[in-house]
Amino acid sequence: MNNSAIITAAGSGQRMNSSKKKQFIEIEGKPILLHTLDKFIQAQCFDSIIITCPAPDVVFLEDILFGKFGYERNQISIIPGGKRRQDSVYNALKIIDETTEIVAIHDSVRPFVKESEIIESVELAKKYGAVTLAHPVKNTIKQVENYQIVKTLDRKNLREIYTPQTFKVKLIKKAHEFAKTKNLTVRDDAELVEIFGKDVYVLKSSSENIKVTNQFDLKIANMILKNRNKTQINADEADKHRSGK
Repeated sequence: MNNSAIITAAGSGQRMNSSKKKQFIEIEGKPILLHTLDKFIQAQCFDSIIITCPAPDVVFLEDILFGKFGYERNQISIIPGGKRRQDSVYNALKIIDETTEIVAIHDSVRPFVKESEIIESVELAKKYGAVTLAHPVKNTIKQVENYQIVKTLDRKNLREIYTPQTFKVKLIKKAHEFAKTKNLTVRDDAELVEIFGKDVYVLKSSSENIKVTNQFDLKIANMILKNRNKTQINADEADKHRSGK
């Protein structure tokens, strides 16, 4: 059976307050989207990766991927996204090979997901049908109406929902088709499956799996990447020392 990944990069990035769309902003000399893509290639569990982006950006992104950075064309497809995120995902689901068993759906601006998390989400999706990465909420959360606190929520049962969200293909396709018949708009694909009446397994994610949506997030992203690069350099140097090179 095949596995596929869908990376959604069709957002406008208005909150970033930048002339560039957030997925194309570079950190350490490389667009955020490509850092994300690398994780899914390195996970080595996907036969195909589909990237959705705004229609006017398709050729631009092809030039970046296959021209400037030299990615292989045989694994990666780029297609126009839709008006909403769920429309973009549905467009991608429609072109997935019929033999595909599992699909992982991920935000293009979450470049720090771990390969191990991606692989585990695929394995769990085979078992449970639907999986989302999430992280425990660390701050006190209060429900507010008309500028007044009406309820303090028990944070031990609350989670920040991250991606990838990984599914059996037949299940997520049915959930999307159900949403279309009901004209539903949702926040993520896990919600579609919830509405469809199926359970979603929650896999704990690293807190570094942030979504880069504004300038503050961008500063954090640069710090994380620089720290990871430094750690890798130190590890390489230690390997050289041990091997006597």
